Amino acid sequence: MTYRCVGARRFFTAFFIVLATTQSANEIFLEGIEEPLATVASAAYEAALSSDINLNPELVANRWGELGMLLQAHNLHEQAIAAYSNALTVVSDPRWLYLRSIAYGELGLLQESIDDLISVTRSMREVAIIWYRLGQALLNAGRVSDAKEALTNALALDKDLAAAHMSLADAQILDADYAKAKESLQQAYELQPQAGQIAYRLALVERELGDLRSSQLWLEKRVNQFAPVVEDPMLVLVAQYSTNPTFFISAARRAWERGDRETALEAYRQAIALEPENVENLIGYTQLLIALNRYDEASKTLDAIGDISSDGGMFWYLRAVTYLEKDLVLAAQDAINKALAIDPTPKALALEREIKELRKYD
Repeated sequence: MTYRCVGARRFFTAFFIVLATTQSANEIFLEGIEEPLATVASAAYEAALSSDINLNPELVANRWGELGMLLQAHNLHEQAIAAYSNALTVVSDPRWLYLRSIAYGELGLLQESIDDLISVTRSMREVAIIWYRLGQALLNAGRVSDAKEALTNALALDKDLAAAHMSLADAQILDADYAKAKESLQQAYELQPQAGQIAYRLALVERELGDLRSSQLWLEKRVNQFAPVVEDPMLVLVAQYSTNPTFFISAARRAWERGDRETALEAYRQAIALEPENVENLIGYTQLLIALNRYDEASKTLDAIGDISSDGGMFWYLRAVTYLEKDLVLAAQDAINKALAIDPTPKALALEREIKELRKYD
């Protein structure tokens, strides 16, 4: 298990080699993608396109890579490949090579996937999961001998990788080496007995070895059709992009900065849908609504915040702003007093003075 932990850490360690030259970005087609993903992906695409590579190449590459993860998380593999390719023209980073290889594999482009994985193994030789992916891709491409070598490397680094044991057994079955395949599958079964595909393969191997009784027993142990679970930190990160509000908040801010107000609001709505009780995101959304003079919507959002928590100074400050806009001066005074008691910010103090001036005319 030691090697797996080291490999996982290195996936998230900066590993950058800035390329000497840059190329124009591959165009990414987002037409036909449903909302709200279309809005957020478009915002991320524009942010990556508008980034100045001369100022911060790593930032530019990361923006392309993050866009690729967002697209890959939603099974938009062709678009993800284009995004990762754009990242790699800026900075050579094994993260984007690895994820691009997965996207290539999903599209059945095995040679492209293999080429990327071989490149990754040259710089990250001690990560078992990469050797497993390479072995699986080689096996799918019919390169059985090469696949067995890659899978053996994976298991040398992590003997507890059940999926690699099963894939190695698949290669051994193709070579009609059923005795070794049985050994590999038994090791896989010990690690993940809940994976029905392992039991099914053992049944097939026992049949080939002439033990029909054992074959039937393995068939009876097969309770599902699941493959062994593969712990892959990079794919976990990709999956989080479909449910992580942080990405959508970042997209909202970038959209707001370039003046695209509706995109900013839609991105915030998506973040709120993912975490409806995240007060910080609800506050941010309310601030945008107030900046756009959409006070009725802002008031409704504040009502939702109040149902969750009303102990924040910014909450009461925004309450005061919306009350004042509706000429509810006394309510605004009460709200700003609560805001000041919690957090006497310069904005809150300025609003208090404004409310006091208005009350002189009551």
